[in-house]
Amino acid sequence: MKKIFTVAVVVIISSAFIKMDNPLKNTKWTGENGLIVFFTASDTVKLMADDELITAAQYKVKDSLLTWRDFMVSDATCDTSIRGTYSYRIKEDVLTFRVISDRCEDRANVIQTLVLIRK
Repeated sequence: MKKIFTVAVVVIISSAFIKMDNPLKNTKWTGENGLIVFFTASDTVKLMADDELITAAQYKVKDSLLTWRDFMVSDATCDTSIRGTYSYRIKEDVLTFRVISDRCEDRANVIQTLVLIRK
């Protein structure tokens, strides 16, 4: 019984550290006009509306910085070779972004105006 308890504590503490490393990992957020933003358990972020995938991107989180690179080509994406860097902030259940650098102005303008609520 003592061994099971010890293993359970180690698993809980380990998962807490993993979540702290990337607090966006495996979370869903809602925005205006039915927008749903899903940060997957891997390194993908999906933006959906009306149960349709609008775009998908690769993302990485380090400290409070998020790097974003579109990898799905659509009307809602930038050149897939351009990376954008944003600071993000989670306050209570609200996620917001501020542009650090992004040569894709359309994406930067959209992302910096997003106000997302944890689902």
